[in-house]
Amino acid sequence: MSFTVKKMFQLALLAILIATPITFTYLNIRCDNLSKDIAVALNKTLNKRISSVLHLPENQPDAKSMHDLVTLVLSSRSLRSVAYFQNNHYIYSDRNASLHTPISPSLIERLKKDKLPLLYRKRSSLNQIDELHLVVKGTKGFYQLFINAPYMDDWLTNADEYLRGYVVTNNGNILINNKKSYLFHKSYHSAQFPFKVIVGAKSSQVLLGIGALAAFIFILCMLIVLIINYIQTNNFSFKKDIDRAIKNNEFIPYYQPIVCNQTHQIIGAELLCRWLYRHAQLISPNQFITKVESNGQIKPITLHLLKQLSIDKPLIAHCNKDFYVSINVTLSMLNDPKFVDDVILLIKQNPTLQQGLVFEMTERENTTNAFIKLDKIMQRFRTLGVRWALDDFGTGYSSLSSLKELNFDIIKIDKLFVNSADTDAVTSSILNNIATLGKELQCKLVAEGVETETQLNTLKSLLIDYTQGFYFSAPTSRCGFIEFKTEHNEEILKTMVKNTKRCVRLKYHGPTLYI
Repeated sequence: MSFTVKKMFQLALLAILIATPITFTYLNIRCDNLSKDIAVALNKTLNKRISSVLHLPENQPDAKSMHDLVTLVLSSRSLRSVAYFQNNHYIYSDRNASLHTPISPSLIERLKKDKLPLLYRKRSSLNQIDELHLVVKGTKGFYQLFINAPYMDDWLTNADEYLRGYVVTNNGNILINNKKSYLFHKSYHSAQFPFKVIVGAKSSQVLLGIGALAAFIFILCMLIVLIINYIQTNNFSFKKDIDRAIKNNEFIPYYQPIVCNQTHQIIGAELLCRWLYRHAQLISPNQFITKVESNGQIKPITLHLLKQLSIDKPLIAHCNKDFYVSINVTLSMLNDPKFVDDVILLIKQNPTLQQGLVFEMTERENTTNAFIKLDKIMQRFRTLGVRWALDDFGTGYSSLSSLKELNFDIIKIDKLFVNSADTDAVTSSILNNIATLGKELQCKLVAEGVETETQLNTLKSLLIDYTQGFYFSAPTSRCGFIEFKTEHNEEILKTMVKNTKRCVRLKYHGPTLYI
């Protein structure tokens, strides 16, 4: 997928379609929560102010009470003044301990028709500053609190950096902030005081939110597409590189010897694939084998290796009719009729492959539900002289059932058991059980991954037939294998001659004894 103008436009449109309902839902929830939070905070502030004045005296205050009142006003950032009135006349305030002035007619009217507490906004006649008037009932008279309205406006404005709100009385008169035009809003009514908080989002804010989220979704989608493109391009490039390598015969066979534990003779080898990249750099299978198995390219590679084996086998066997070479096949390969037919045709065309060829079936896939079909395929190959080995026994799917159902000729014991056989009692016991099972099923046993003499001796003590591993040799090219085999046979011959001479020296050469 490439980024054409049309596709980018479609992607942007999709981002907007996704972002719009998400933005509206998010803003609705935010407005609802914010209106509640503001109402709770405002209730708490008003209750705190009321509780601080209710303990004040309802008559002419003494010096201490006056001091407490002044301190209360000065310590508050929002409270401008406090006054007490009774019988429609002010008695005192924080600025004057003795007052005899009447309250305003409008306040008298409010006290008659509205429920307490009273809360309203009014501009001060003295300094032309807006104030919130909070009137609460005392025991005999009333306390009137004058709250700085501009301060409360700023407080509400800064309540949220994105959303805006305002507070009105139950009659709709403004208390805090001016009314605003919102695309949508949420309101919350106070249960204690006569006000409700309204929080909303303007059209510009909604569009900004949709735009920001759509941009994020658009960029995220582009990154995802770029990552997919990168993966696809890499996979395509890898597949193309493999096709080129197959065409140029860059995949070459390496052979690892399999040694008889009884005679110490090299009786076979496992064919392992190496990639001679551009005939210059040798790449090990762990860098490519999983990918070529998953994308199916392992099949032409295996066919190529079998063709090369038909040439190499007489050279590495060196007239040994019992010498065999094993090569890995997977269930997916055997389930491909064309691949099976191609391999059968290749064997028929090459007499060198009609004897001493072993297919090692790996258990990376589950064979439980494919026994009948697989058995028929295996029988077809058996008629051509091919034997079958179960690779990595004990680590894959249903190994025991595979052995019983498919009648393998060879069991290859995974190196996991070999490596810890001489150190772990449980593993050693499992290895012993595998050896017993192999003998009962009349299968030859090959232990993989042998690296130490101790491991070799353990395997010999269990009467395991063959061993394979770095203790003898790492996988090597055809020439390297022939060279190693020659040296190995010479070493065996020297050992045999040495043992023969030792036996001769031990014979009795003294005088004849007559008894």
